[in-house]
Amino acid sequence: MTGLRMTEVHIERLWEQLIVFIEEGRVIPVIGPELVVVEIGGRPVSLYMYLAEQLAKRLGIDAKPADTLNTVACRYLAQGGQREDLYPTVKLVLTDLSLDKMPETLVKLAKIRPLKLFVTTCFDPYLVKTLNQVRYAGKSNTEVIEFYPGSTKDLPDEVDQLSGTTVFHLFGKLTAAPDYAVTDEDILEFMHELQSEHTRPKLLFDVLVKQDLMMVGCQLYDWLGRFFVRIGNRHRLIISKEKTDFLVGDQVSKEINLAEFLLHFSTRTKIFPLQAVEFVDELYRRWTAKHPGDANCPEPAQSVVEAIPSSDNHTKPDQDAVDDGGSERMRSGAVFLSYAHEDESAVSSIKNAFEKAGIEVWFDKDSGALRVGDKFKSRIKTNIEQCSLFVPIISRNTLTQERRFFRFEWKYAEECADFYPDSRRFIIPLVIDDTPPDDPNLDEYIRELHWERLQNGQCSAAFLTEIKHLQRAYRRSME
Repeated sequence: MTGLRMTEVHIERLWEQLIVFIEEGRVIPVIGPELVVVEIGGRPVSLYMYLAEQLAKRLGIDAKPADTLNTVACRYLAQGGQREDLYPTVKLVLTDLSLDKMPETLVKLAKIRPLKLFVTTCFDPYLVKTLNQVRYAGKSNTEVIEFYPGSTKDLPDEVDQLSGTTVFHLFGKLTAAPDYAVTDEDILEFMHELQSEHTRPKLLFDVLVKQDLMMVGCQLYDWLGRFFVRIGNRHRLIISKEKTDFLVGDQVSKEINLAEFLLHFSTRTKIFPLQAVEFVDELYRRWTAKHPGDANCPEPAQSVVEAIPSSDNHTKPDQDAVDDGGSERMRSGAVFLSYAHEDESAVSSIKNAFEKAGIEVWFDKDSGALRVGDKFKSRIKTNIEQCSLFVPIISRNTLTQERRFFRFEWKYAEECADFYPDSRRFIIPLVIDDTPPDDPNLDEYIRELHWERLQNGQCSAAFLTEIKHLQRAYRRSME
């Protein structure tokens, strides 16, 4: 991979980014078969290589050391075997397998508590069993959802209300029926069905396109890898800048054509130069070094799958803030809070109420290193163009006649609103004190809109529900 190999500095930067993203609840792990390494006869064995070997024996097929489930199946079918025989036989092999302990790689991932929603391309039950063992003392509390051709299964309607840790089997889960992927032809069919308007799990895809994906051990062969990366992005890869996806795996590291493609057409997709098991070992080492007591923490009541904005810092002329910790990069569809910096404490409470209700917010409370000027204004404009809702926070502090940056934001939001139909609610003023709606120091456009007033400084449940509905409607319309 000459010319594509990353420097140690670059790799270290990727590790730092990944750890921060996990801490903020932004990462969805996508687990592949390379991670499922079990101990059989006192030695570590790839579960799926073991299944291929045992399947060959049960079907009376000559086994070879490098056989996969697909090669065994192809050999069986070439000899006149029936496809329907494969699935119950695989289930029997796996049912007869008794493990003394769960795969160590899965145990380590389970101990990284901010990882709540796991997507797996595997059909075996060991990820679910491991999560139940590590997080729930062996109780079957992990929610399990599986997709298969013809099904309509999806995440719960309220994705931010997942009851706890959730595992989504993207290519089906173990059963006697042919409802999970054993062969390459199965995978092709699953990928086709995942794109179907009628069966595609829309809520799952809503999460995948806005969260940073950590795809580990997935056997993504060249074009399959390209396609898999594409379905995790809202826009075409060459222009997608909303998030960062991480690819790790033995097969991925061998795919030079895939690496070259991503280098030129998907710069936000990063390939770690490690094998899948090595990557998880290093991730766990770094995580526990930073969070030494995390492995023993009790499981929270709910899992958070809504995206949380990043924490890069920026500044602007008068310290007025618009983002949660200063991110210059806003995820498309976030709610843009714009306010005078004197109201930071009150607006922080609004931000927290929004996020608790599962609403993604862009909000700034820190100053940082971004220089004032046209470049900064251009980024603010882009963020306003990409937000689902623009919420100007009105107070006595916004009546000042001084030169203030929030007015630039409000004026540009008004320009953007002109491009939407009258039926679309884009600017939603929120007043936090007794400011009268007819005050001459307020922009005329803002004065004429319907204001939402906080009661006792608190966002009502009805208001939060409305904002959440509008944000979700925007994101679905962007599909």
